[in-house]
Amino acid sequence: MPASISTDERPGAWVLTARGELDYADCANFRSHVDRVLRAMPAACIVDLSGIDYLDSSGLGLLLSLYREYGSAGGKLVLVASETVDGILDITRLDNLFDTADDVESALASVEG
Repeated sequence: MPASISTDERPGAWVLTARGELDYADCANFRSHVDRVLRAMPAACIVDLSGIDYLDSSGLGLLLSLYREYGSAGGKLVLVASETVDGILDITRLDNLFDTADDVESALASVEG
């Protein structure tokens, strides 16, 4: 199933939500949302991947790009990961790089506190 991607611009943090399969075919759409976050530079960004069933290296590369560019500019990034994404982060040893939360509400609480 192709990924559906949306951005919710909240006052304290933007929430970027992806559902389905995030692979090479969907990376251009995902990149446009990432670029929008990078242009606006909200204080915090939550990437909700709880609905992702599949993530390939191109999707993971975009997450790393967002982490580097956004983090270096002082933005706070939190991932809400599905079991699939958690497994990929663990295998690639990126689980220590990203801040994660169990759900969007917990992520919002972590960036507001």
